Amino acid sequence: MGQEIIRLLELREFPVAETRLLASSRSVGREYKACGNLETVRETTPEAFKGLDFAIFSAGGSISKEFAEDARKHGCVVIDNSSAFRMEPSVPLVIPEINPSSVEKHKGIISNPNCSTIVALMALYPLHKRFGLKHFFASTYQAVSGAGASGVTELEKQSRTVLGGGEQVPPEVFPHPIAFNLIPHIDEFREDGYTKEELKMRNESRKIMDHSGLKVSCTCVRVPVIRAHAMSLNADFKHPVNVPDAHAAIEAFNGTELWDLPNALRYPMPLDYAEKEVCGVGRLRLDQVFENGLALWAVGDQLWKGAALNAVQIAELLIRQNLLRVL
Repeated sequence: MGQEIIRLLELREFPVAETRLLASSRSVGREYKACGNLETVRETTPEAFKGLDFAIFSAGGSISKEFAEDARKHGCVVIDNSSAFRMEPSVPLVIPEINPSSVEKHKGIISNPNCSTIVALMALYPLHKRFGLKHFFASTYQAVSGAGASGVTELEKQSRTVLGGGEQVPPEVFPHPIAFNLIPHIDEFREDGYTKEELKMRNESRKIMDHSGLKVSCTCVRVPVIRAHAMSLNADFKHPVNVPDAHAAIEAFNGTELWDLPNALRYPMPLDYAEKEVCGVGRLRLDQVFENGLALWAVGDQLWKGAALNAVQIAELLIRQNLLRVL
């Protein structure tokens, strides 16, 4: 994820005077090109954040909890990609296209939402603004790169073995073989039968849209796709819906594009949206269960808009609003 962040900073010509690459002691001394310079990786310590305006954390929840307060004490704003602070009331949970004003309340830490939540809301929020969202069902089809580089390696290794006539390679990253398979299991199961990943969709959507009454039911599935998450969404609204107005709402929303000509075989797919900054929405149609319902399909690059890009956009937002300070 760190390399994706660096790449996007460069692609978007982010104004950087100094870049520091921080990691564990195992990575110290490695060199990477970053924002026009060859940078040497330093060890993450409490003093490493001194003099920085902001830091994008992408090393997991335990590291975020260990070092976020150290960064804050040095006046460094933390943009955190983990789930460590997402549901804390005092920490803004931000998708810049949806709730940019939330960053004004930051106290040194801003959270990036979960990747599948971001993709879903980039499709649903413009419809919510037009029709008033009441509740939705989501089935996500999540790429293996969402589990890191090791997830991609496992899919590639298992696929080569099976295509070569060998037996399935025992899984290490996923609970079952992922090549030519679907696994309806992402994150830990709770007592109610839902996984933590599935509950993130509900809890984070409520916070981001300031919609405490929103009802959500979600099933998350790992699929043998390398990059870009897809999802099927069925949403019920307060006001009567129609497809032309839904199309117009999607087309007018920044960061989402309408890709909806099914008779011409035109609908969003992961191959189309890997390494793409916008999310795609298609297959829009009236739902046959809900009275004021729409069924739709959404796709987005979970490494970009679902994580690294959203974090960089938050940093850009902080600069535009002159909020690079710890309150």
